[in-house]
Amino acid sequence: MSSFALRLIALVCMCIDHMGLALFPSASVFRCVGRLAFPLYCFLLAQGYAHTHDLRAYARRLLLLAFLSEIPFDMLIFGRIASGMEQNVVFSLLLGLLALYALDRLAGRPLESALVGITLCMLAMVARVSYGWLGIALCLAFRQAGNRRAMGAVCAVSLSLLYSLSLLFSGVERSWVLVSLCAAGAALPLLFYNGRRGFSSPVLTFLFYAAYPLHIALLVLVRALRIVPPYFLG
Repeated sequence: MSSFALRLIALVCMCIDHMGLALFPSASVFRCVGRLAFPLYCFLLAQGYAHTHDLRAYARRLLLLAFLSEIPFDMLIFGRIASGMEQNVVFSLLLGLLALYALDRLAGRPLESALVGITLCMLAMVARVSYGWLGIALCLAFRQAGNRRAMGAVCAVSLSLLYSLSLLFSGVERSWVLVSLCAAGAALPLLFYNGRRGFSSPVLTFLFYAAYPLHIALLVLVRALRIVPPYFLG
């Protein structure tokens, strides 16, 4: 299974997740499927970091995407154009990219690397980015795992379990904790990763980036117009 296939799986799972959030909030199965997307995106980020020829351009694309996605994200989650309650998931990936860069710069200095990793995890929680510390932890773990499929799967499972436990201990409803556990399912496609890039083109790359804010904006519009089930039934 190539990076292209993993990206498609992540995109489909993410769209299903947001569809459930926007249109079928009482159907937890949509959210369960959606939990697979984030670990896969973190894995793809770690792979992208390892192969990118221009880290600054990579970071700029993520930063631009994060800002462009924030208003649609706030509209979807909170029903208003701006909210400080949570920042969209691209900010999580951007912090993950920064953590990977810091890890390489501090190679051979484990104490400093650990301090930087902890600091970035704390920053993610203070800034209230989606998934908090999990994004940074996953990106760093996948970077260490490299192309070792079994190790990548173990990282996905163990960190998903740890994150779910942290939600439980912080007082989050148990129903959502159970949904969050489904992120461990990302281990299955990771086991079939073949280390190849697969089909790729600049246009396709642009579409993968643009899909995040565009599909959220579309769902916000559909929800507002009340033109699909269950709204038209009312």
